[in-house]
Amino acid sequence: MKKINLIIFVLAIYSSIPAQDMKGMKMDKKGNKEQPAVTYTCPMHPEIHAAKPGNCPKCGMKLVKEKPKLVENPVSKKTGGMEVKKDSAKPQKMVMDDKPVLKMDGMPMQRKDTAKKNEHIDGMNMANMEIPRSGMEPKKTIRNNTPPRTVRYDLYIADTLVNFSGKLKRAIAVNGQIPMPTLTFTEGDTAEIYVHNELNEETSLHWHGLFLPNQYDGVPNLTQMPIKPHTTHLYKFPIIQNGTHWYHSHTDLQEQIGMYGMFIMNKREEWNIPTIPLILSEWIDMNPKEVHRSLHAATDWFAVQKGSTQSYAEAIKQGQFKTKLTNEWKRMNAMDLTDVYYDNFLLNGKNQNEQPQFKAGDKVRLRIANGGASDYFWLS
Repeated sequence: MKKINLIIFVLAIYSSIPAQDMKGMKMDKKGNKEQPAVTYTCPMHPEIHAAKPGNCPKCGMKLVKEKPKLVENPVSKKTGGMEVKKDSAKPQKMVMDDKPVLKMDGMPMQRKDTAKKNEHIDGMNMANMEIPRSGMEPKKTIRNNTPPRTVRYDLYIADTLVNFSGKLKRAIAVNGQIPMPTLTFTEGDTAEIYVHNELNEETSLHWHGLFLPNQYDGVPNLTQMPIKPHTTHLYKFPIIQNGTHWYHSHTDLQEQIGMYGMFIMNKREEWNIPTIPLILSEWIDMNPKEVHRSLHAATDWFAVQKGSTQSYAEAIKQGQFKTKLTNEWKRMNAMDLTDVYYDNFLLNGKNQNEQPQFKAGDKVRLRIANGGASDYFWLS
């Protein structure tokens, strides 16, 4: 009799195991799993939910499918918050930090020399941290809880004189500075930029690499009419991306004499470390129109200034007479890495940039704009 009772007790426990696995799972009448309902949301406005695809009523972006939320199964307290399955008894090898360790059911088991280091990992909020590389601490983030808003800038374009190489030369300043002011936004904002043209010539502004309505792209006589002298023009568009970009004049050669600046679009959640914006540029005293004419004429003037010319005697001495002759026929300058000789190279409008508030070992994020978009994370 005792033997029969023991068998019934074991069967009762064994039959309860699959019943626990079925908790939290929706089943239809036939016993099949029900597929979660597909909903759509806006990448910029996650509070928007729709049953059918379409466009966001706030920013007009195309709605995307929402990822289904994972349902957490209850776990045993005795396992320290880790659910152990029946088929996890057989250990498997994996590699961590170039050393073989054991894993059980996809969960790497801690080595003795790292267990103490990671003893508080269960209580760590991993939602607001990025996984660091080996030997680095996690990069903490900070969230911008300010609702999307309209951010206004007023840009006043005017003539000025600068001295970057020992000579006074004409340049174009915006709000009295070169480069132009750094414009900063957050995803979801609306940019409202008033351009006040105080020049005696036309101008325009192009927002390099931005996704925006075509009429605000800033190419004169193509996507907009030029901004006439002593008039004001409004650029207004939604910020639907993030990153480090730049903006510049798209009229004549105004960019070469000062009309360029940084355009920063922050994420809603950014790294909580100091950030330094940097924009790289160059300066030449020669009138940009003369530079353009000289390049079309394919003269050796810039090569002479850089000391990168090569004579026929040098080419014969090095056994490159045929190459020299071919390059001359093609109007290719010898030993030339850049087309133009510049009088100075600038970093944020200066030939040097010091940051005395930092010391060796500090974590600093550099946001660099150099004719494109780039973000860098740097450890000094």
